[in-house]
Amino acid sequence: MGNGEINLKEWKMKEYPIKEQILTDIIEDKARIYPERVIFQFDDLKITFKQLNENINKTANGFRSLGIEKGDKVAILMSNCPEFLYTWFGLNKIGAIEVPINTALKGDPLHHQLTQSDSKAIVAGAEFLDRVQLLEERLPNIKTLIIMDVPGQAFDIPKMKFNCAKFSEVMASPSTKPEADIRFNDVVSVLYTSGTTGPAKGVQMTNTYWYSIWSQSVKYCGYVPTDILYTGLPFFHGNAQGITIGSAIMADARAAVDQRFTATRHWDRIRKYGATEFNYIGGMPKMLLNQPERPDDQDHPCRIAVGGGMTSDVWEKFRKRFNIGGLVEVYGMTECYCCLASPYDEIRLGSCGKPITGWDVKIVDDDDMECVPGKSGEIICRPERDKPWLGTTGYYNMAEATAKLFKNLWIHSGDLGYMDEDGYFYFVGRKKEAIRRRGENITPHDIEKAIGDHPAVFQVAVVGVPSEVGEEEVKACVVLREAQKMDPVDLMKWCEERLAYFMIPRYVEFRDNLPMTGSERVEKYKLKSEGVASCWDREKAGYVLKR
Repeated sequence: MGNGEINLKEWKMKEYPIKEQILTDIIEDKARIYPERVIFQFDDLKITFKQLNENINKTANGFRSLGIEKGDKVAILMSNCPEFLYTWFGLNKIGAIEVPINTALKGDPLHHQLTQSDSKAIVAGAEFLDRVQLLEERLPNIKTLIIMDVPGQAFDIPKMKFNCAKFSEVMASPSTKPEADIRFNDVVSVLYTSGTTGPAKGVQMTNTYWYSIWSQSVKYCGYVPTDILYTGLPFFHGNAQGITIGSAIMADARAAVDQRFTATRHWDRIRKYGATEFNYIGGMPKMLLNQPERPDDQDHPCRIAVGGGMTSDVWEKFRKRFNIGGLVEVYGMTECYCCLASPYDEIRLGSCGKPITGWDVKIVDDDDMECVPGKSGEIICRPERDKPWLGTTGYYNMAEATAKLFKNLWIHSGDLGYMDEDGYFYFVGRKKEAIRRRGENITPHDIEKAIGDHPAVFQVAVVGVPSEVGEEEVKACVVLREAQKMDPVDLMKWCEERLAYFMIPRYVEFRDNLPMTGSERVEKYKLKSEGVASCWDREKAGYVLKR
C-alpha cells in the first residue's frame, strides 16, 4: 500500500519525537511512505507527496544558488498557489525563514513588514510587482527579487536595482535533497499580526510549534486519510498554514485550496472537491446564512466546520440549514495558536473549549490574579513544563513588546473571557484596541497614519463599531484643518492608494473635535458608543473599493 493506498482500519497518525519535529523531514517521510498519494488540490491540479517533496527540493536548491542561506528571512507576497507552498517549505529546507505578507498590503504597512523583518529577498507574484517597485528605493536590505511567472507565457523582468530572477528559473534546479543542519527548535516562520497601539509585530514560530498546531488539529478534529480539508483562506494567515495545510499532511488526507472565500460559491466548491471539512473565521458563517436559500443547501459531503467566533444561535441556524453535524470551536492567536479547543464530539455551544494538550490557560484580573469561575478577565496561557518550544519564541526585533507579551512568564492575549465551573472557556471581547473585521485583525495606527497624512486633515481617530454580519466595521472620525473641506469619496480614493482594502473605513464622520482625556488622549470608547447614525456609509453610498 506504499504508493498511496491506506488501510483505514490500521491507520493511526504518526507522531514524531520532539527532536524529529522538523516540517520538511516530515514531508520527506510522507513522500517515502506514500509517494503517489495526492496531498494538495488546486482546482483540477493535483499534487502528490512525491511531487511536493521534489518541488520543495528544487526551490530549496534554487534559493541557495541565489545566495539565500540558513537564518535569512524571505518575504512571500503571493496568492494561494502551489508555488507558495514550494517557497515556504523550500526555504525551511535550507534553514531560511518564511515571512508571509498579506497580499492586500501596500505603501507604509507593506514597507514596515519588509524592513522590520530584515528580509533579504522577496518572492512575489507578478501582480504585486508594482507595489514593490514603488518601495524600491526604501528597501536597502532587499538583495533579491524572485518573480513568479506563468510557465509558457512570455514575461520580461523590469529593470530594478535588485538581483531579479523568475520563479521558473528557481524551479529548474536539481530535485536532490540539499544538505542543511535543521533543528526542531529553529525559527522557520515570522508571521505578522496586527499591533494594538502601533505597527504590526512579527511572531516567530519554530518547527515544533507548527508541528504542535498540525498534530493537535488532527486529534481534535478527528481527521483521517479519507478527509478532504477545504479552505479559501489566504496562505499568509496562520489559519490556512496551520489548520488546513499542516493538518492534511499529518492526517495523510488532502487539502483542497481556492484563491479566496466567496459566500456565493462556497457550497459549490465544497461539492466540486468532495470536501468533508472547511475552516471559518469571523463573520463567514453569517455570510453563508445571509445567502438566499437553495434546494441543494444540504446536498454536500461536508461533515465538520472548524474555526472561531461561531455563537450558539448562529450555530443552531447553520447546523439546521446546512446539515453540518460537527463543530470545532477554537481560540488562539498567532503567539499561542489554538490553546483552547473542543473535540468535535464534545460541543458546548458558545464555548471555545478547554486547554488543548500541552497548554495551561487561565483567566486573570488586571493584577494577574486568577479569577474565580464565571468572572471575566484576561485570557493568559503558557506551555506546560514538559512541553518546551510550544508557542512563539517572541516578536522579531521587538524586545520590549516580547517582554510585555510574556509578563510574569505567561502569554497575555489582551482578550477578555471567563471560565465556567466545568472548566470550559468563553471569549467575551477584546481588551486590546484592535479592530476585528471579517477575519482580519486591523490596527487603527495604520489607518490613522494614512488618513492623517492628508494635507486637509488635522486629527483622526479610528474605532471599530458593530457589523451586521458579526465582528466589526471600521469607523473613522476626522477633524479637518481650518477652512478645509473634504468629500468622503475623495477620502476613500486617498485611502485606496495607501491601505489594504479591508482597512479602508466603511463609516466616515467629519467632526469639529474629538473627545479627549485630561492627558490629551482620545476617548475612543465614546466614539464607539456614539454608533454610526451621523456617519457617511460607504456601502449605502454605493462606493465600490478597488482591490
